[in-house]
Amino acid sequence: MGSPDLKSARMKRAYIISAAEVVEPPMSAEDWADFERGVALFNGWEHWESHEAWEQVWRRHAEPSRIFFQGLIQLAAAYHQLRRGIYHGTVKHYNNSYFKLKQFPARFLGVDVDALKRRIEQGLAAVERLGPERMVEFPRELVAKVIYSRPQDG
Repeated sequence: MGSPDLKSARMKRAYIISAAEVVEPPMSAEDWADFERGVALFNGWEHWESHEAWEQVWRRHAEPSRIFFQGLIQLAAAYHQLRRGIYHGTVKHYNNSYFKLKQFPARFLGVDVDALKRRIEQGLAAVERLGPERMVEFPRELVAKVIYSRPQDG
C-alpha cells in the first residue's frame, strides 16, 4: 500500500457545484445563532467547538448549500489536527476545505471567503514546508480568522 496522496482533496461529485447552485441558503434564527456561535468559537481558537456549532447548521441544510458549511467545518478540523500535531490530517482537511470553499464567491453568508482561501493557501504551504517533524513551528499568525458581518437581510 502506497503513501496517501496529500495533494488532492476528496472529490465526490456531490462536492462540485455549478455557478447556478451557489446561492445563499435561507437561514432560520436557529441557523444564524449556531453559525455565529461557530464564528466566535473559531476566532477564539476553539476550533473543535466551532466545528460542532457549524455542524448543527450543516445538518439542517441540503446539498448544495451545505458544501459551504462543510468547507468551514473542515478548516476547523485542519486547525484541530494542526494543534494535535497530526500532519496527514492537517493537510487533508486543508485540501478538502479549500476544494469546497473555492467554489464560492468572495463573500458568502457575510463571510470573507477570499480571505479564508488565502489563509488556507498560506497555511498549507507552511505545513508542507515544515513537514511532520516541525509542525510545532507553524506560524500562529497564519491561522485564519473568519471575517464576518451578518448580511442585512439575514
